[in-house]
Amino acid sequence: MEWRESPAPRMDSDVAALVRPFAVAKCDLDDAFLFNDLRFSLAAGKLFRLIDPSFFRLFGKDFFNGPFPFGHECVGEVIETGERVKNVKIGDVVSVPFQISCGICKHCAEGLTGHCEKTPPLSTYGFGKHLQFGGAMSDVLYVPYADAMLLKIPAHVNPVHLASLSDNVPDAYKNVGPLLEKNSNQTVLVIGGRAKSVGLYSLLIAKALGAPRVDYVDRDPDRLALAKSLGADHVMESYEKIRDRYDITVDASSHQKGLFEAIKSLKTNGTCSSSGIFIKKTRAPFLEMYGKGVTFKMGLANARTDAEKVLELVEKDKLPLQLVTTKLDTWENSIEAFLTKTSKVIVAREKILK
Repeated sequence: MEWRESPAPRMDSDVAALVRPFAVAKCDLDDAFLFNDLRFSLAAGKLFRLIDPSFFRLFGKDFFNGPFPFGHECVGEVIETGERVKNVKIGDVVSVPFQISCGICKHCAEGLTGHCEKTPPLSTYGFGKHLQFGGAMSDVLYVPYADAMLLKIPAHVNPVHLASLSDNVPDAYKNVGPLLEKNSNQTVLVIGGRAKSVGLYSLLIAKALGAPRVDYVDRDPDRLALAKSLGADHVMESYEKIRDRYDITVDASSHQKGLFEAIKSLKTNGTCSSSGIFIKKTRAPFLEMYGKGVTFKMGLANARTDAEKVLELVEKDKLPLQLVTTKLDTWENSIEAFLTKTSKVIVAREKILK
């Protein structure tokens, strides 16, 4: 990671806005390219046929290839708006979803903001060079559809710990939120791992929505301790200690073994939701899923849609997202901070507008 000068984005649309990020979070997925040479790993995996060919069809060959602007989880202050922007004004504090969405196409109208039909697939901030919209660790961020994308943060809410409202928190919400809002009397098991903060946010959201029991299993002692402090009813340091069966299980391990355990730990007609991105060819216990009548969910979060639902919980003081933040540092110390291996890192600087 390094700082580089780049041309400032220009206002070229009357429905766009310019935002100055002042709190940026490291997404769980960022660790994949911060601590690994993914270019080499993907090339080797393709050569030896270990990588699912769908990865390259979905993400393209330049996804994760640097250098590219870093960061896709942030809150910021609006510093300029187009003439037709109605929902936000200069000085507003906003969450910027990591996905680019127009707000008017069929998918956006249905709340599927992760699959906007007006933008190329996987149009996001902070990933690769093939669809570059900039990165959150910048002086100015261009938002092409301001009214559709920007979510205003109320003045009485501390915005800094809402940086992951752009991605990881809505990802966690999709794992448990829709199910528990229909029926809160459901037990939940979260299997932690590579999607570090998503698993912890899933736990926190499940407790906020009234799940009578939320258990957590992981092999990382720091995350186990944090899960206990977040209100997990039982924490387990190995899969072998899972004895019960659950209505809902969350795979935040991004690993085949964790996925298997999540599915095996379901009750009949239970639901497993996975936040994993399985780049390698991966097996699943389909016969067991068939016998139990399992519902399995995975895929992109619809960040803008679900962020609004999460913000409602925050406003009601039901969701203390700050409890998941394990490192809060300064903007000037961001490189060192982001290269810390911990569950959730946020860097912040002062706002310039009042």
